[in-house]
Amino acid sequence: MLKVRWHGVLCVLALAVSSFTLTGCPSEEVVVLDNFPSISLEEVWGDVVSFFTGGESTPFEVGDIIVGSEGGGFLRRVLAINQDRNEVMTETEFVSLAEAVEDGSLDGQVTFMPEDFAKAGAPMAKAGDITIDLSGMTIYNKDGVTVTLTTGTITYAPTVTLKAVFADHELQSFLASTEGDLTLDVDVRVTAAAGANLNWETDIIPPITKPFVFYIGPVPVAGTASLRLPFGVTGSVSGAASAESGFDSTTHVKVGMQMSGGKWTSITGFGPFAPTAHPLVVSFSSGAGVDVYVKPTVGLNLYGVSDLSGFVQPYLAADAQFVPSPFIFDLYAGLNGGIGYELAIFDFKLIDKDWFFPGPQWQLYHYEIPYDIPTTFTFTLP
Repeated sequence: MLKVRWHGVLCVLALAVSSFTLTGCPSEEVVVLDNFPSISLEEVWGDVVSFFTGGESTPFEVGDIIVGSEGGGFLRRVLAINQDRNEVMTETEFVSLAEAVEDGSLDGQVTFMPEDFAKAGAPMAKAGDITIDLSGMTIYNKDGVTVTLTTGTITYAPTVTLKAVFADHELQSFLASTEGDLTLDVDVRVTAAAGANLNWETDIIPPITKPFVFYIGPVPVAGTASLRLPFGVTGSVSGAASAESGFDSTTHVKVGMQMSGGKWTSITGFGPFAPTAHPLVVSFSSGAGVDVYVKPTVGLNLYGVSDLSGFVQPYLAADAQFVPSPFIFDLYAGLNGGIGYELAIFDFKLIDKDWFFPGPQWQLYHYEIPYDIPTTFTFTLP
């Protein structure tokens, strides 16, 4: 049986290729199946991983860690092998990169390009662009409440950075971030026929996906990057109401965290946020407090089992105080961010992490008028 072993071999490799650099020495028991052209992945389901072998003997045995970049990547320890001519079926368990890599580092980036948007079939403002046009789309219609994007363009093609350093089979440092310019031009119309409570979020276009392969020495770190655009509505209205307004803005946003020596620090930052308000048309005969948001979310799925995600969340927040007098209406635009890390794929000693980063908020409109008898308030600003 031909087998690739790394123990006792000088295996520090420094290489600069496109968007990643790599150095590393894998564990003695790691078998990189990308190095065996006769072995091809058939299927991964649950703990079972099967391969086509072309009649060749398998280059691994029970106890080995197998890793490859096919099918979105896999990283498993072999517990049992059942080979039948041209096919081999293995029973496996998940392992972490800290088990597979004795010493090494990873430094990779993924950037979303116009062709990624086109391949996903996203509704683009024009061909070859990265501006998504959702104008005219109804994003919510339930319980007498309708939310429509009368204008809705979003430009966001962030770069995702992933860094990790391993030493003596432990993760020593880690960094993950999402960074880019976010440009919005949105007008939202909300109409309510009666009172309702709102708490809803869904993706309104298919995710934009992009496979990637980084390396720690010869060990592939494979997966899929994705960009999703969930829209959401939260809050409540106590009766009939309608409002339409929006804003446009461009803001540089970086959302990320880094770990060194077991301590986490934020590298999140929001650039200047000064949205330009669009005209406001309002009709209220009741109180309300409604937020409408889009949450561009970038994720890295590693080996099909672990997700690293970061989001930015621009929003419109409307608040109408009806009783007692005066009638007060406020409209804000804001921007938040957040992170969710599933970290066991890097080191089983780590627990998953989540952070929320409240960002800047800008008042677009403030309007108030005293009254003696409650009525329907209708006004247009500016």
